[in-house]
Amino acid sequence: MGVMQTALSALSAADFMLSVAANNLANLNTSGFKSQSVSFADAFYQTLRASTAPISNVGGSNPLQIGTGVFVSAIATRMAQGTFTPTGMSTDLAILGNGFFAVQKGDQVRFTRDGSFRLDAQGHLVHIGSGSILLGWVADSNGTINTQTTPVPIVLPTGSLSARATSLTRFEGNLDSRKNVGDAVSLSFTVFDSLGNPHIVQLTFTKAGVNAWNWQAQLNGNPIGNGTVNFDGNGQVVSGQTGTITLTLTNGATSPQAINLDFGSIRQLASETTVGATFQDGFPPGDLESFSVDARGVIIASFTNGVTRPVAQIAIAMFTNPEGLERVGDNLFNVSGNSGAARYLPAGVGGAGRVQGGGLEMSNVDLARELTQVLIAQRSFQAAARTILAADELIQEALNLRR
Repeated sequence: MGVMQTALSALSAADFMLSVAANNLANLNTSGFKSQSVSFADAFYQTLRASTAPISNVGGSNPLQIGTGVFVSAIATRMAQGTFTPTGMSTDLAILGNGFFAVQKGDQVRFTRDGSFRLDAQGHLVHIGSGSILLGWVADSNGTINTQTTPVPIVLPTGSLSARATSLTRFEGNLDSRKNVGDAVSLSFTVFDSLGNPHIVQLTFTKAGVNAWNWQAQLNGNPIGNGTVNFDGNGQVVSGQTGTITLTLTNGATSPQAINLDFGSIRQLASETTVGATFQDGFPPGDLESFSVDARGVIIASFTNGVTRPVAQIAIAMFTNPEGLERVGDNLFNVSGNSGAARYLPAGVGGAGRVQGGGLEMSNVDLARELTQVLIAQRSFQAAARTILAADELIQEALNLRR
């Protein structure tokens, strides 16, 4: 009976080994799949004779033990990086390095390396295998992202981006120091009101002294602001770095509208005049046109009005022991007692991997290794089966002794 029990345990072990290898091979093309390996340990031993210590002229003896077979001691998950495969889909994401995407369905938060996401009707990034929503940090109206808060379901703007009134315009370039007192330089720049209507402002710089220029702004021929910019001997602004213009509007937009002018980057050097407006923070309304994801996991939206801005950042879940996570199907993992709690970090921070958009991480299954494991399991099963056959024949011979 001992031989039969040992051989049966060997059959069971070979079956486990074959099952694990078969599962790995079945998921060869599963995005983000992490392969498994099985480990065995010898089972309980029956001691037929205990060991004895040497005494006088009598030598000692080793213990006489017979093993009772083998059992599966562990089925480990290999967390090695899979190959990145481009797909051309902006919503397909991969983590290059450590960590997991966190996704939520109902009240349940789970984790995955499978970055197959698609947009739903509400602007959520949804994991196509399970219908779970990707978690991260959503930007405020100014594009600021606070990664110190608890991650929430990411929602991309699917409707129109509201207009923003201009509150700041920045100028850069040079005012030619060789100009004579009284010479003027004119330029124009565009600002937006609270409804998104553009307004063209005329700005004139007039040289008032060796290192001083007066400026005056007009809208539709009406003065809306003036001031003086003073320079030092090196052509750097020393006073009048900022100014303010005020728009009085009658088109239904918020009025009056104050706009700050930043002249701090203007220089006065012996070179051609190149001064101009290089930045203004207003824009007309626009619709979401496309979006991309950078290596930090920041989702950057592009709108039809030319505005690009961060709208969210993907949270990367980190675990003390990622191999301790529990598989629950649909390419998802669940927290277990031995994985540790999830820590949410921005990509590239604290050991968290970087995010790569436009592609997926494929499985880390090694085809050659798994086929080798299949052959080893097959040979082990055959050997155990032959052992059972031999033991059965011995039992039959023993029964035949009675005849």
